[in-house]
Amino acid sequence: MPVSLFIKQLDELLAENGLSFISTLIDIVITFALARLIVALVGRTARSIVTRRAKGVEELKARRLTTAVTLITSVVKYVAYFIAIAIAVGELGYAGAMNSMLAAAGIGSLAIGIGAQNVIRDVTAGLMMLFEDQLAVGDYVTAAGITGTVEAVTLRTTTVRSYGGELSVIPNGSISVLTNYSRTDSLAIAEVPVAYEADAERALALMREEAEAYHAELGDVAVEKPEVVGAVQLTGGEMVLRVVQRVKPLAHWEVQRELTRRIAARFVREGVALPRARVQVAGKEGEEA
Repeated sequence: MPVSLFIKQLDELLAENGLSFISTLIDIVITFALARLIVALVGRTARSIVTRRAKGVEELKARRLTTAVTLITSVVKYVAYFIAIAIAVGELGYAGAMNSMLAAAGIGSLAIGIGAQNVIRDVTAGLMMLFEDQLAVGDYVTAAGITGTVEAVTLRTTTVRSYGGELSVIPNGSISVLTNYSRTDSLAIAEVPVAYEADAERALALMREEAEAYHAELGDVAVEKPEVVGAVQLTGGEMVLRVVQRVKPLAHWEVQRELTRRIAARFVREGVALPRARVQVAGKEGEEA
């Protein structure tokens, strides 16, 4: 027996017994179940295709493909559930009444228009960001004051996970200024303090030696040779020396930590005078030997 014929007979049987509302509820449940199934299938298929295509391509292109998956899934989700809601309203028999009320009063249209303004703004901003390739999933950004890694980009929102693990969902229309740290080279800035009485020229020479030796080990991570800037701050009985190393995007944190460690260890080995800790004793400021 065809499924459609069985469903028709079931509807007639329920109607004869005054239970037609059950048939309506079943139709609505099936409609939303199908919408959810379509969204899941499209998302799974898109992820499968991207996983295959992402192999062997550069990291930026792989991130763009991943962004395309989240965007496609978002569009399909909006369309599928919008159609499901429209069908549900029709099944409940409210479509005609709702249109009559909106046409008569006009208030509903006004309310919907006002409520949709932010949604339209978010969707428009999202389309512009994606069209201009301002960000992609996996990029490290600052958006709407939130700094972290982009985990998802949809038509309406951008999801960012901060360093501490916090997950922020940002409406695209709220992103007036976007800083993307993954698209340009980074600067590893190593600053090591020495005492006022230290031989600054000798300390800078040792800093340059360590920076150049480390640069040789970095390989492709390093973009340029290190630059010894010199003394950048004089305060609290210490002189801060700085060296800068330009590296590939987002490699600066690791390079900065390791370079600072190496320079500090070299200063200790070579006997470069380091700042003495200042302590407060009996209301008087002194120095700890």
